[in-house]
Amino acid sequence: MITNELINELEGLAMLRLTDGERARIQAEIGDILAYMDVLKELDTDGVEAKSHAFNNACELREDVCRESLDVQETTANAPVRQDGCFAVPKAFE
Repeated sequence: MITNELINELEGLAMLRLTDGERARIQAEIGDILAYMDVLKELDTDGVEAKSHAFNNACELREDVCRESLDVQETTANAPVRQDGCFAVPKAFE
């Protein structure tokens, strides 16, 4: 059962402020998700191999090839503001 207390706790953990309407909608949606999980629990999965991905193919990556890097001037050429060969951005913290 999805209680108001649980929704309040999730709201705090997610650092959200929900309206009463949003809180009621989310409570109903989480209830629907959990009800569907109960349906999935009824499936017979004996003999089904556990997978980490939906597809059988492994992650296909290009071959790693060493090559010359861009120089500093070319890298920062389109930056709106540069300082000492780096991108200059506003401070995130004081």
